[in-house]
Parts: sequence; C-alpha cells; structure tokens
Amino acid sequence: MAKVWDDFLPLVKPHIPGCPDITVKTYLAITAADFFAQTHLWRDDIDPIFTAPGIVEYDLSADVFVEAVTSVVVDNMALQHTDIRMIPNDRRYDRGNPTHYWIQSDNSIRLFPIPDSRVHLRLTGVLKPSRTATGVEDWIYETWADAIICGTIARLAAIPGKDWTDVSMAEYNKKQYEQAISRARIRDMRGVKHSVTMAPAA
Repeated sequence: MAKVWDDFLPLVKPHIPGCPDITVKTYLAITAADFFAQTHLWRDDIDPIFTAPGIVEYDLSADVFVEAVTSVVVDNMALQHTDIRMIPNDRRYDRGNPTHYWIQSDNSIRLFPIPDSRVHLRLTGVLKPSRTATGVEDWIYETWADAIICGTIARLAAIPGKDWTDVSMAEYNKKQYEQAISRARIRDMRGVKHSVTMAPAA
C-alpha cells in the first residue's frame, strides 16, 4: 500500500472535529470499497488457479477483494460466463475440459464441465479494497482521494447524536460523492463499446 489512511486524516478531520481517528479510518475503508464496487475502475489480474480432476469449485484469491470476474482463460481459450440455472439438470455433473464458468457465493468460481484433468486458469477481474484495508495504492490516492474523502465525510456527518453530526454537510458531501462516481463511470467508458451476454452452458 502506497498510502495509508493516516495520509487521508488531515483532509477529513477538519470537517468532523472530535471524531476519533479509528472511526475515520474505518469509514475511509468502507467508502473506498463502495466507490470501486460502484465504478468498476480497478481491473487487474487475479491469482491464477490450477484445477484438480473432479473438483468443480475454486476459491478466488487476491491481495484485495474480488468484486467481479471479467475473464477466465484456459490454454488461450476464453471460457464463457454462464449460470447454474442455464445448465440442464442432467448435464451438471459432466466431466471434461471446462468451457464455462460462473461465480459461486461471491468468492469462488465454479466450472462446467467439471475438470477431468489439471488445467491452468488465468483470470482477470474487478477489484476493490477490503473493508479491513489499511490504505490504498498510490494511483487511487492521486486520482480518487477527493471522491473517497467526500464519501467518508458524508457518512460520518450523517451519524446521529455525535459532536460532529452535521446533516447539511452530510447531504452536500453525499452529492459530491455521487457526482464523482458518475464522472468516474463516464471517464472510464470513453471510447469503449461492449456488451455482456450470458451464454447457455449446454
């Protein structure tokens, strides 16, 4: 982590006097996770997976939280995204070379057909800081610190019954945060044309 939450404190604390540092850091982590979950700006490789014969489900592993998987490649062939509901009941336990995948319980990937040999999965995905993160990467701080700060102030100022409670400040910063999310989505999609389809697995 290039920037820890302590680096954000001088930019947040003047707006919420009396709020404990630990509370500010907790809400910075919550806001950073929410910002990247909503914008999908952070896309990168996920730790590769080596399958084992007969094992259908595999945990996703990364230094940060995986919000979504965007591609799975086996031997230079991209697997199709599907869903268990799109696989006929009598085909769910087929074995062979995987051709399809879907996300199971948010933190694991399931393959169809069930692998009958050891293969190497290369994955990319949408990432976000975990709610227990101690900071963010340098590029996040340089580009999106203001958005995270506004979202954090909005959440903290809206907590009722505190010395730093300020409804008008909460509303103002919430609006700034939401606008930052909209700008981030527009910036990210400039010049990009794509569609997402769900493919039947059998």
